[in-house]
Amino acid sequence: MTDQPQSDAADRKAAEQDLHATAESIRVDIGRLAALEDEKLSLDPGDPRVDAVSDEAVELADRIQRETRAERQLSREIG
Repeated sequence: MTDQPQSDAADRKAAEQDLHATAESIRVDIGRLAALEDEKLSLDPGDPRVDAVSDEAVELADRIQRETRAERQLSREIG
């Protein structure tokens, strides 16, 4: 006998958990990105902190992009 159906179910469950964790991570990152944008709005455009906050926002946006691509891949694996 083979354990394939049990293995497939375990793989699917793991992928679903990964998908949920990735979605949560995206939500947290989006919240942080929104907070950074609010912070930038409160700063004078000439304030040197604008560059640092913008750099963090760019890094976060890049991470969100990677996470959403991973999320799409996980969805395809599950479906």
